[in-house]
Amino acid sequence: MNIELARTFLEVVSTGSMSRAADRLNVTHSTVTVRIKTLEDILRRRVLNRNRSGISLTADGVRFQRHAEDLVRIWQMTRKQMSLASGFAGLLSMGAESSLWQDIMLRWASDMRHNRPDVALRCESGTNEFLVDRLFSGWLDFCVVHEVQSRSGFSIEPLFDDPIVTVSTRRRETMPWDPEFVEVDWGASITRQSEMRWGEIDETPKVSASDQWIALKIIEEFGGSTVIPQRLLNAGLISRPLYPIDGEPALERKAYLMYSEKSLKERVPKLTPKDIKSAILACSKM
Repeated sequence: MNIELARTFLEVVSTGSMSRAADRLNVTHSTVTVRIKTLEDILRRRVLNRNRSGISLTADGVRFQRHAEDLVRIWQMTRKQMSLASGFAGLLSMGAESSLWQDIMLRWASDMRHNRPDVALRCESGTNEFLVDRLFSGWLDFCVVHEVQSRSGFSIEPLFDDPIVTVSTRRRETMPWDPEFVEVDWGASITRQSEMRWGEIDETPKVSASDQWIALKIIEEFGGSTVIPQRLLNAGLISRPLYPIDGEPALERKAYLMYSEKSLKERVPKLTPKDIKSAILACSKM
């Protein structure tokens, strides 16, 4: 199948419009129409419903969507591998949660550039769920996350403890609720531990954030408290001092390495999961 047919189908699904898909693909509306018609002729199935309210997937379209994503992904990864400049042994695609890029994974990437200059790196940052999905979809060779999912063909290995602590811009003891608390979404595990230890909090925080850097910038300007990985407590992340709150226990969390051994063997010769794990552990102890 022509990859452009699958790509065009995905653009139409993404934009919900033939004309918007044509704009993004830099082709005419009629070209998009012809490509979708050709695709449906090849599949012998109708994949899109077209009506005045817009474009929607048929049941067959829903089934084909994942295959189309796989086709485009494999083609893109093949092009990247085939277009590697001379001197490169392979391309390693990896991802880590944003909080890990502040120190450990940035050190790991730097060490890789020094120790394996023959390996091209593609680095991604995102939420736990996003990275695991990218790994399962084949976009990543490995990822470092705090919550894992088992799936055949993928391996999971524990890396290091990475507890979460509550900090404040002023020295104080624990209290039922800090009105200046900035909430950070650290995932389901941390949420469960918080509720088990302190119960459900009915108060709505003034600020909720999906990333620790947003929370830190807010309390840098306004003061208050938030939760961050213990390893970053003394890292000088903001201009104001941060103090651990007396009486607030750390919330347990562990980082894991998830990878596809088959993918690593194909993409980067002579780089084993053991090599990657050892290098990340070394960076976590710096």
